[in-house]
Amino acid sequence: MTGPDQIAVRLEQAMPQDLLPLLAESHGLSARERELLGYVLRSYSSKEIAAAMNISAYTVQDHLKSIFAKTSVYSRRELIWYFVSRFQLKDDRAI
Repeated sequence: MTGPDQIAVRLEQAMPQDLLPLLAESHGLSARERELLGYVLRSYSSKEIAAAMNISAYTVQDHLKSIFAKTSVYSRRELIWYFVSRFQLKDDRAI
């Protein structure tokens, strides 16, 4: 087939930076919660997150509670595992 109506489709494995926003959105996280999640995934402490986002440590904890409820996890460790585990290889190959 030739002509202007040709369409090409390319399939490739999605990268974490592409999937993370979609995964966060699928759980109904607000923009601020997604921003805070990014800091959590980079192992920032509550104090560091508060300083970076210009909010109090109490507000950080409130956002975390909301994120935990929306994702059905109970701790930062579970939250990190929940998001990071989706980007691991599915077989026994070393990363």
